[in-house]
Amino acid sequence: MRMKKIEYLLLCLLASFCFFACTEEYEENDDTRLPAENTIIMFFPWSNNLTSCFNQNISDFKQVIQQHGSDNDRYVVCIESTPGLVDIKELKLIDGVCSEEIVESYSDPGFTTSDGISQLLDRVYPKFPSKVYSMTVGCHGTGWVPAGSFSTRSIADASEEMPVTRFLGGTTSEYQIEISTFKEGIKNSKINKLEMILFDNCYMANIEVAYELKDVCKHIIAYPTEVMAYGFPYHISGRFLINGIDYESICESFYRFYVNYEKPCGTISTINCLALDSLARFMKKVNLSLDTTISVDASSLQRMDGYDPTVFVDFEDYVYHLTDNAQWLSEFDHLMTIVIPYKRNTPTYYSTMGGQIPIGKYSGITTSEPSAHNVMSAYKKTSWYMATHEN
Repeated sequence: MRMKKIEYLLLCLLASFCFFACTEEYEENDDTRLPAENTIIMFFPWSNNLTSCFNQNISDFKQVIQQHGSDNDRYVVCIESTPGLVDIKELKLIDGVCSEEIVESYSDPGFTTSDGISQLLDRVYPKFPSKVYSMTVGCHGTGWVPAGSFSTRSIADASEEMPVTRFLGGTTSEYQIEISTFKEGIKNSKINKLEMILFDNCYMANIEVAYELKDVCKHIIAYPTEVMAYGFPYHISGRFLINGIDYESICESFYRFYVNYEKPCGTISTINCLALDSLARFMKKVNLSLDTTISVDASSLQRMDGYDPTVFVDFEDYVYHLTDNAQWLSEFDHLMTIVIPYKRNTPTYYSTMGGQIPIGKYSGITTSEPSAHNVMSAYKKTSWYMATHEN
């Protein structure tokens, strides 16, 4: 009888341990709701001259959520509104009204390091359980070009006649995030891979950027050229981010907004990262077949920036100048329909340094390979270059 009592007590203790262990594990996830279909993370690292635009973006998206949001998605804002201080907020739809609720605040985010990016995503992950995660990134951008390579333009530099544009990070190098760092931060986080990244920055629809990020996201929505400081028109296009991402409608609605904008300039595309390895293999085949003395003059191509010399040119225009092999170009055309399923552009794009520039060729993605700019000293270190040339 004594043994049975001991066995009973041991079973009770074991059951209690399991209960508390399970409870503790469950409580790691602060959200008791069922996992969302998609959690959209709006990421705004510090950028002093775009803060008012970020706040407008958030306000516009709240209106969209109020009209079209559902319990199937979660909406999270991660904003560094002052240097070194981050607020993680949830945009919650309660009784038909979308409100902001601060979930957590913390200091010294270190977004220019991979650990800083991982830490942010690891703070979001347990609080917002989800089947997939997507991210919008609002800040400045310079494509693949290393941080600090360009002197960025501040709002004070622009006159009333010269619109401000968004051109990853802040206006000075200490707040700029390397693309490889951003990739490692996502890869090493608990989220690991994103369904979609929307870069609300200039020059990010770039083959070198997309290839660097191909293993940490499935799709990229981005702009091949500069974009006005207003950025992504959340009040119009934001509805296509929720209840299932509609890439075609995002591109179309963006175009319709900017073709009627005060400065009617805008370019956008959707990049299918799952097809980039095939494109890289094709480009390596082409590059290895060429005479090493062959080069393409960037000045003869469709430029997509205002830099002198140009840094970003249309990728398709470049390939068509690189080879005249009809069979290869047919293969290339087919690949591009898969890599860039959707794209839209106004007749001109705007550059702070070049004004309005006509668009004659538009593939929806750029490259820097033929550029003669001094930033090209770092180009051969890009993942894209190494994948498309003999190592």
